[in-house]
Amino acid sequence: MSKKNTLVALDPSISYAVIGLDLAKADVAVAAVPCSDDEIGLIDRMDYESLYEQAAKLEPTLFAMEPCCGYSTIALRLESLGHQVKVISGNAVKHWVATHRSSQKTDLNDATALAKLALNDSDLRPIRVKNLYECRIASIQASRRQLSTQATATLVCFKSLCQSWGVVIPKGSKSIKKLTDTVDANVELLGIDVANTFKRLLENYKRLNAEINAMDKALQKLVQQDERGRLMQSVLGIGTQTAARLLVVTGEIVRFENSRSYVAYFGLAPRNIISGHCGTPDSRRRNQAVYNRGQGKVSRRGDKIARSLIIQGAGSIYMLNCKNQLQECQLKRWLDQQMASRKAYGKIIVSLAAKLLRIIWALLTRKEEFDIHKAGVSRSVLAAMEKPVQCEVTAESAV
Repeated sequence: MSKKNTLVALDPSISYAVIGLDLAKADVAVAAVPCSDDEIGLIDRMDYESLYEQAAKLEPTLFAMEPCCGYSTIALRLESLGHQVKVISGNAVKHWVATHRSSQKTDLNDATALAKLALNDSDLRPIRVKNLYECRIASIQASRRQLSTQATATLVCFKSLCQSWGVVIPKGSKSIKKLTDTVDANVELLGIDVANTFKRLLENYKRLNAEINAMDKALQKLVQQDERGRLMQSVLGIGTQTAARLLVVTGEIVRFENSRSYVAYFGLAPRNIISGHCGTPDSRRRNQAVYNRGQGKVSRRGDKIARSLIIQGAGSIYMLNCKNQLQECQLKRWLDQQMASRKAYGKIIVSLAAKLLRIIWALLTRKEEFDIHKAGVSRSVLAAMEKPVQCEVTAESAV
C-alpha cells in the first residue's frame, strides 16, 4: 500500500510522475505521485488560482481529472502551462475506489484513484478535451436549452391558468396576438388584475422566444465558421442544432477508424453479446441448439443530446418519405423497403439515424458535400461509379 504524506503545496523541486485532481466548484483535492518513490502527497483543499500558480513553477507533468463541469477550460489552462492532461471517466474512478478503498468516497480518495489510473492503467481510454471553439458552442446550446425550457413552462402555465377559469386555448396555439386577444375577450370574467398578470406571462414568453432566436443566429454563425459544420449542415435532416452538437462531441474525425466506430460512439450500434450459450431456447424448436450469439439492442452510450438530435433528424426524413416529398435515391428505396417489411417505427428510425452518422463520417473523412444520389450507396458501388471518371481523366492527360 502506498504511503501518504499531507502537503501544504506542490514542491517545484520535486519531479512528479502524475498529479490527480478531484475538481469542485471553488477548489480541488490534489494527489501528487513523485517519480522518486511511491509516496503520495495529498492536499485536501487548493483553490484554482493557487493551482495555476504552482503548476506554472513545475516541470512538464501529467495531470489527471474527471470530466466535471468546466474540465475543458481547466485542462486547456494547464496545457498552456506546458503540462499534459488526461481526463478519466468517473465510472473508472468509482470502480477503483470500490476495489481499493472499500467504497469510501472522499475527495482525496478520488484524486488518488485518478493518479493511480493515469499512471498504471495503460488500456484506459481517456476522454477528449474540448477546445475553446467547441466550449463556446456548448455554452450557447446549454443556455438555449435552458431558455427553451422556461418558454415552454411559461406557455403551459398560461394555458393551465386560463383553463382553470374556463377559458379554452386551442391546442398548439402559440400566436402571442391571438392569445392576447383571448385574454382581452375575457376581461370581465378574469378581472383587470388577473388579465394583466396573464399578459405579463405572454410578454415573458415573447421575450424568451426573441432571446432564443438571437442565440440561434449566433450558433449558426459559429457553425458556419468551421468547414466540418458546413459539411454536416449539407446533409438531409441535419440542422444547426444537430450540427453544432456533433461538432462539440466529434472533435477530429480521424479519431474514428471507420463509420461503425463513429456510430458506436453515439450509442447507436448494437451491443455485442458473445458469452457462452446466449439467448433462451424456443419451445417450438426443442432440437435446435441455442447459439444466439451476436448483437443485442443498441448500447445508448455516449452523448444523449447528440443521439436525440440525430434521431429527430432521422424522424424528419421519415416524415418526408411518408409525404412523398423525398427525392428518388438509394436512401428512399431502402426506407421504402424497411416500411414495406412492416418493421417497427422505432427500429427504422434508429437504423436511419445510424445511416446518417455513417454518411457524416464519410463526408468529414473525404471532405465532400452531401449528394443525395450517393446516400445509402455502398462503398464498392461508389468506387465503381468513380472509376470511369478517373479513367477518362487519365486518358485526357495522356493525350
